[in-house]
Amino acid sequence: MKNFLLVSLCLSSILLADNNQLDKPVLLSLEELMNIEITTASHEKEKTSESLAIVSVLTSTQLEQMGAINLYEALSFLPGIQLNETYIGYTVLTFRGINPGLYNNKALFMINGHPVHEKLFGSSHLEFIPLEMIDRIEVVRSPASVLYGTNAISGVVNVITKKGVDFTSSITTRVGSNNHYYGNFNIHDTHISMSASYQNDDGYTYEGVKDELGQDINKDYQNDLANFFIDMNYEQWRVQVGYYQSKKEKLGLSPIIQHGGINDFESYYFDVNKAFTIGDAELNIWLRYDDMEKSLETQKFPHPVTGNPIHAKNRVRRYSTEVQYKDYSLENLDYIIGLSAEYDKNDPTLFYDQTDGSIHPFSPIKESQSVSNIALYSQVKYMIDDQLTGIAGVRLDHNSDTDSAINPRLGLNYEYIPETYFKLLYSEAYRSPVFVEKYPDVPGVLKGDLDLKREKISTFELGLDTQINNSNSLQITSFYAVLKDQIIRQASNLGGSEYVNGERLTTYGLETQLNSILNKKTELMLNASYVDGKQE
Repeated sequence: MKNFLLVSLCLSSILLADNNQLDKPVLLSLEELMNIEITTASHEKEKTSESLAIVSVLTSTQLEQMGAINLYEALSFLPGIQLNETYIGYTVLTFRGINPGLYNNKALFMINGHPVHEKLFGSSHLEFIPLEMIDRIEVVRSPASVLYGTNAISGVVNVITKKGVDFTSSITTRVGSNNHYYGNFNIHDTHISMSASYQNDDGYTYEGVKDELGQDINKDYQNDLANFFIDMNYEQWRVQVGYYQSKKEKLGLSPIIQHGGINDFESYYFDVNKAFTIGDAELNIWLRYDDMEKSLETQKFPHPVTGNPIHAKNRVRRYSTEVQYKDYSLENLDYIIGLSAEYDKNDPTLFYDQTDGSIHPFSPIKESQSVSNIALYSQVKYMIDDQLTGIAGVRLDHNSDTDSAINPRLGLNYEYIPETYFKLLYSEAYRSPVFVEKYPDVPGVLKGDLDLKREKISTFELGLDTQINNSNSLQITSFYAVLKDQIIRQASNLGGSEYVNGERLTTYGLETQLNSILNKKTELMLNASYVDGKQE
């Protein structure tokens, strides 16, 4: 039996001291913040307080004034979210004590609704989009598989980008120690917005430090990245193209190989959306393509078997489509019906000997693998009376590589007095096993499991969302979650490690978020969260 305890507190005060603009309010009023329309929680426009989910929003103004330089820093200001750096170089998001392990695969990361997690490890890279391109970040701190499918176990982070002439074109530069420099430009026009950034960072130096095997380390922790994003809109068409590349110096042991060189990850995606208006209804069709390639150099350490340095490579492609129908024609009732299909193709993950280029026989995934997924989902939102709104949804999901799933969503939102809402919510979600968890076979190092089940979570939530007055708003949430069939890596009887479905995890806790406008130049964000739980 294991117990864990997490208490986190975040305090941010935003102060501006431009004497030339002391009388110009730069912060959104609390009323404007409370009335920001979000779409992530229910696929329809609604205020955060009226949403049948636990939602936090960070605006571009807040991001600028808090001085965040990346999404990881920005999200750390929200309750219930903890950032951790894994020993193989991933920064991961822990929602409500649900540990994502070595990879960032328990929360779903999206850009304008496009999932950008990669399928080899299931991880998400939050540097995919330039921070300067972000209009707002919508964070759902609840399971959300009914609408979004796999990986939405502990929450959803949906980045909404700036578009149109309402935003100003800009150029940003930054320099620092360890040969750090950063540049970004944004261009906004009526039908097109684009952004690009580049970062070079030699990182801090490890000197005289020993790794897990007791070997001396003397190296820089490099972190270079580049990204490009373009968003085109015309009438009811929307086309998005995203590109991201990172070069990170790795340190330590991965599940497959001992390494200490450059990890090169490159990815791009293409997303086309066409909307059709049919009376009071709307039909949306999406076509999506993702291409992700990664390679790993073992510059510092030799291969644990041959003694020669190696180069590991992998490529995954994802093809997906979604059709969604929304109907608002019925009085007091809205409903959504959707159908999604996805096909993932994983090339072999091979070890190349850097001496002669030969393929090592202990390569972890020697053959191409593929998986398809089809899902049907529906959601009904009904205004019972002027104060009470209910929601019910279900997702039927079939995966060619694992078991099928049925996931429900239920909720009630009661407006006790104006601008004070009580929420009672229940939701389920899942994460399907990814390629690295099922197919590796490296004797004495790592063994996958072809019979792995999906991870499944059930969550109860009770929330209060209130605007106390014109200057203060408060959100309080209690939750209870049960995660079953966790996919974990454990020691194998045959040596090395293996992936299995492990223990049941239960977490429960309390989250609070206070927003206060102290004056027209000062905003206070005070967040606190308490999490406890056990594995059994």
